[in-house]
Amino acid sequence: MAEAAQTTRDRLLDAARELFTTAGYHATTTPILAGRAGVAEGTIYRHFPSKHALLNAAYQDVQAWGLALVETQLTGLGQAAERLAILGRSWLDLAERDPARMRMLLGWRLPGELDEASVLAARAFHQGIEQLLAVGKQEGSVRAGVVELWATVWLALVGLAVERITAREWTPRHPHALATLEAAWEAIAWRPIALAPTEPPADDARPTGTD
Repeated sequence: MAEAAQTTRDRLLDAARELFTTAGYHATTTPILAGRAGVAEGTIYRHFPSKHALLNAAYQDVQAWGLALVETQLTGLGQAAERLAILGRSWLDLAERDPARMRMLLGWRLPGELDEASVLAARAFHQGIEQLLAVGKQEGSVRAGVVELWATVWLALVGLAVERITAREWTPRHPHALATLEAAWEAIAWRPIALAPTEPPADDARPTGTD
């Protein structure tokens, strides 16, 4: 019985992710949610007290899932650039296989509807990326500055590629998707400051000697 209940709950979460990130939260009624999940409308309320509670449960579930993927790279081997590239490529693949989950992870916000637990879950996910970038700063591969800012920049660019893939405009290995992933790294990578070459004085500016 518990396994069946969990399966029903998962179906409701799947339906919520799909409908809220496509049709929209306000346009998605509980009858529509129930129909997508293949259950009676009353079943929703046996698992969640309201549509709002279902929204936040789905959101928190996705943020925790995303954080687990980040933590895999935090405990992994290799330089920060390599670990971020692995993470980014896996997200591009997931954007094709599980677009609703990736939309809710990176490209979907609903101010005013997310409760405190959802805000904290999103913050924990963001902090996971910050920790990975902090490793890069220690290595000298991530530019100086506040890692919170660089995490936001990196996520925004990767999120752009994810958005295009979920819209079926790109594939995960489309040149533009890979270029966007590379640009995400280039935007936060440390680069030595190139000094302008010193020009020798012009011939007519050199002091002339006496005969």
